[in-house]
Amino acid sequence: MKIPKLIYFLLSFFIFTSCAESLDFDQLEDYLAKPVFTASLTYFNVQPFQFFDENGVQQNSREDITDFIVFENSFFRENVVKIVFNAEFKNEFDRAVRIEVDFLNENNIAIYSFAPIIVEGGDTIPPPYEEEIIIASSLNVLSATKVRFRAFLEDTGTQMNPLDTSEFEFRSSVTLFVETDL
Repeated sequence: MKIPKLIYFLLSFFIFTSCAESLDFDQLEDYLAKPVFTASLTYFNVQPFQFFDENGVQQNSREDITDFIVFENSFFRENVVKIVFNAEFKNEFDRAVRIEVDFLNENNIAIYSFAPIIVEGGDTIPPPYEEEIIIASSLNVLSATKVRFRAFLEDTGTQMNPLDTSEFEFRSSVTLFVETDL
């Protein structure tokens, strides 16, 4: 009976002493968390009749301004390092559509304008659009409170058919890259 007790004792001794290692909790001070957040900005689907006013006159542009409250949160305002704007679209119209997207401040003044997006007429599977903003070189973006979307129809010299069922679809999002200490 003494031999099994001796074996258990030696086995336990080796297991407990061989797995012991000093832990360095100071490593946590150097840890940098890098979460990524993605949020939808806008989605719209328009048909030709939506480009006509109440008098039946075609208007070649549409505009929409939405709130952008991300930077009201101090965590994002203080820790975001990069923003990526993403857009996908489909154009069934018989003419090109140009989309302009701007970040606006509280006075509706453009503080950052993305490169215009041009979608050719009939292009139903264009590649997605992506633009990156490095915050260190564009700090004014942190004061954005609204986003303006403008759509411009190509002026072909002929009016669109308001009864046409073709569509222009647009959806966009932003991805925020954050770096923060624990």
